Amino acid sequence: MASKRVLLVGDWTHQDFREAVAWLEQHTQLTRAASVADGLAAMQPAAAEGEASAGGDESVAGRLIPDVMLVAQSRPGQISPQQIERLHAASPLSRLVALAGSWCEGELRSGRPGTGMIRVLWHQWQPRLIPFLQPGSASMAGPWWMPRTASLDEQLAATVGLAWPRREGLIAIYADGHETFLALTDACRLGGYATVWCPSAPAVAASGFVAALADGVSCDARGVCLLRDVVQRHRPAPVIALLDFVRRQDEELARAEDVSAVLAKPFLVYDLLWHLNNSLALAGTLQGP
Repeated sequence: MASKRVLLVGDWTHQDFREAVAWLEQHTQLTRAASVADGLAAMQPAAAEGEASAGGDESVAGRLIPDVMLVAQSRPGQISPQQIERLHAASPLSRLVALAGSWCEGELRSGRPGTGMIRVLWHQWQPRLIPFLQPGSASMAGPWWMPRTASLDEQLAATVGLAWPRREGLIAIYADGHETFLALTDACRLGGYATVWCPSAPAVAASGFVAALADGVSCDARGVCLLRDVVQRHRPAPVIALLDFVRRQDEELARAEDVSAVLAKPFLVYDLLWHLNNSLALAGTLQGP
């Protein structure tokens, strides 16, 4: 199956997008453009076969028609709505996706985020981009197939009730509050998993668990110590850290403790189930159909 054609426009060299760009380079036909003007130039008919596209990437002869135009912004306002519309006009059938950096996370409350785009924060790229862009993978049906006129609320509503393969296995949930445990249990059960509540303080036997969720861990000295304890207790089973309003330094501290994934709250049930399935698949312990 042919890989997707992706036009990456904007501040794609920013550190927030480092892992996403590395994945795109390996799994898609990627064309980079540092500006909207460069992106528009890349979609013009090539003067000759083998002509280099914007950013130095090799392009196929003729006009580039991307499956996805990925607009990377590390800060609000780097690319204006008018520039977004110019990209859309150049390739109306391409799916427009905003890849937003950490400085853009408050944009929905206090700024003016671009409309008519799927919005993906820098720490959400794996469950939000990989299912659509990786050849042969089952895509997230909801927002990817909605018209540009769909609002953010409509895109969110489209993720509710998405079918998910039924898996098997017991998940340890480290959470201080019982309500948090129940909420995470509801999410895990949609994927076929059973759960056990493990309050953070007392030690518990780790045998029989396929994975663990560590909720609400702060990346101060105490939180890092707790996360290290959970990882060591469950090794080699994967541990997913659920962090509040994650920042780059928080993610790096958590990953230094050998967690399999970092998931920022708030998140979609889909995000959690994707990370569970992916972590278990990488560990070779995924059970069920």
